[in-house]
Amino acid sequence: MADNETGGKSLQDIMSGDLFANSSGELVSVLNFMEKHGTPLSPYQLQGIAYLRYMQAKRGNKAYEPIISTITNMAKNLTFPSTFIEVINAYFTGQFIDKRMMNNALKGGSK
Repeated sequence: MADNETGGKSLQDIMSGDLFANSSGELVSVLNFMEKHGTPLSPYQLQGIAYLRYMQAKRGNKAYEPIISTITNMAKNLTFPSTFIEVINAYFTGQFIDKRMMNNALKGGSK
């Protein structure tokens, strides 16, 4: 789909919000959690963010905040759509989502 057809939203945005807005609050809560935590930042990204925050504190301004926000906000777009689909399928087929299954899904692994 082109960006103008979806209003500039990513697949992850649509799956975590609009598509299941009228569904169970539990499913929407899980998808919203996954949207923010589906793909963890790498150690290098965390080091970069820490360094940028250090530089901001040293200079006394928030000059690097747009870079930090971009890094953290773009992480959700790196979460594989299949991760969302696995959780949605598990929810609707009545499979119990245990901690092990959620950790596997969030790591992007397959069963």
